[in-house]
Amino acid sequence: MNLFGKYVFRETFIVCCTATGLFVGILLVANAMRDVVEWIMMRRLMCREAFQLLGILVPSVISYALPLGMMAGILVVVGRMSSQNEILAMKSIGMSLWEITRPMFFLALSLTLFAGYINLYYAPDSVSRYRQFFKDIVREKPMRFITPKIFNDYFPGYAIYVDDLSNGNFSGMKIWKFDERNLLDSYISAKSGQIIFEELSGTFLLKLNDGNIEKFDIHDSATDIQRVPKIIFFQNITINLPAKEFLEAPIHVSKKFHRMTLSELLAAKKSLNFKKDTISYESVRHQKTLINMQISINLANAFGMLAMTIVAIPLGMKVHRRDTALNIGMAICLCIGYYFVMAMFSLFGDYPRLRPDILVWLPNVTLVGLGLPLFHRVSQH
Repeated sequence: MNLFGKYVFRETFIVCCTATGLFVGILLVANAMRDVVEWIMMRRLMCREAFQLLGILVPSVISYALPLGMMAGILVVVGRMSSQNEILAMKSIGMSLWEITRPMFFLALSLTLFAGYINLYYAPDSVSRYRQFFKDIVREKPMRFITPKIFNDYFPGYAIYVDDLSNGNFSGMKIWKFDERNLLDSYISAKSGQIIFEELSGTFLLKLNDGNIEKFDIHDSATDIQRVPKIIFFQNITINLPAKEFLEAPIHVSKKFHRMTLSELLAAKKSLNFKKDTISYESVRHQKTLINMQISINLANAFGMLAMTIVAIPLGMKVHRRDTALNIGMAICLCIGYYFVMAMFSLFGDYPRLRPDILVWLPNVTLVGLGLPLFHRVSQH
């Protein structure tokens, strides 16, 4: 690589890394706003644990941030070089457009291989570990999920209020239980209590001491009027609180395909060959199609970066502007359009005859088909 090539590579690499870091931060903040911040505000999550969660999520957001960063970096660098007549100066000494931009393609190819590895192994695993981290916090420290002095509706069908929490025990507990019609079924008060998670049943056990239960009968079908509640006093009682859906014990429940690594997808595909006698041929074919489509999506998203590079170089020269914000905005729009089309094609997973595992490559083929003529045209000027 000559002096000019090193210069182009260095400039592109620096801008791409900066843009990728920016987009990683934006995507992490978006996830934090959706999940983590609420848990921190409710004191269910410590700041140290929040940073651990975001660190776990980095590989999954990199798979989306890298194409954005690469696209923005090339548009910014090519636009600036074109506006400052650096490309014209390089052409004047006999360098072709291919020679000028070859370092960009080398960087794009290197990052494509890196992104492919991330998409196939680390990104799916990071999403699984992210969700598992939430589950582990709830299971190991369930006391955090009942906050004193406020009404807690975290557990479906229950509203819980406690006066205080000290030494792992609640004091002054008040519990309202509602039926499937969302009508009051019973009211429970207790002097103290604690909550633990039972792994086998996937439920929370609320252990109460010294209290009473006011049991309300279901509305009378004729008069629709509640009867007088029955009051039961107790010394010790245990109540099963249902867990939210994502906390239910996943006994023998397989992962979804988009959370599987390449080795897990191939193992799942191989296991289908031994199920031909127990499930129908159409079902086996459908499952194999979904697995093949997920592998194709992971690879196509990575190679989309190379396809975007082919479009970004002539586009950056045509736009011919130094405005970094506009170039980044253009990159975001192009990438959003790309991922939208990819998502649309992924909906064909239920139609094996349409070969969705091949259709997901169509956006890349389209980008290359548009980019090569544009690249050839600008190289002639």
